[in-house]
Amino acid sequence: MPDRHVRTGLERENMNKIIKWISITIGSVILVGLLFIFQPWVFLPHKHIEIGLPFSPEVDSFTDLIPMGELIYHNASNGSPNGHPGIDFGWEKEIDILAVADGRVINIRKNSDGQIIVEQSMGLFYRTVYQELNTIDPNLHFLSKVKKGQVLGQTGRPHVEGRPPQKGDLSRQIHLDFVSSSQFINRLCPEGYLDAQSKQRIEAIWDRVPSDNQFKKDYPDICSGFYKGRED
Repeated sequence: MPDRHVRTGLERENMNKIIKWISITIGSVILVGLLFIFQPWVFLPHKHIEIGLPFSPEVDSFTDLIPMGELIYHNASNGSPNGHPGIDFGWEKEIDILAVADGRVINIRKNSDGQIIVEQSMGLFYRTVYQELNTIDPNLHFLSKVKKGQVLGQTGRPHVEGRPPQKGDLSRQIHLDFVSSSQFINRLCPEGYLDAQSKQRIEAIWDRVPSDNQFKKDYPDICSGFYKGRED
């Protein structure tokens, strides 16, 4: 019969092996998670992606645009030190929102107003976030593969003359974030990544949008201040 001290030693050795295995497993999971979030390889040289606009040319003539960067209502005094962190496109009617590039859906969620947010990964280096959609394609889910120009959902609300927006109204716009895959890198200005046709389209929309006290006079660029020319 094995000596009690021998048994105790074997049990302790087995327990140490189990603890070591658990520690290695937990450490590996944490490491993979950190690599997924911070993606250090995005700092290596790579070719810039080419993207389109998230709506069709047919709606350009009635598309509004709020630019990216410092604006009167998006500034350090109200908690936006770098200004408006994306580009808003708005409509007074429902329109289709399109994928700006090939990729996969990596998150679908709702904001505090119940509007839908779709986040898309575009390969190793880039992500885009479509915020404030009213509806989305019911077939979209986590890791759904999407193609450039594919309809992701809809946004826009009917215009009611003389009636200011009220809480609970449908969204009339999409807020588009274009970012590096790495959480270490702030949002990028999408203007420098647009394909030739989309760049012409956004510039024509911006030229047509009437100037007001938020932009154009003091901040005439689609991406101004901190975000002007900001690419990876």
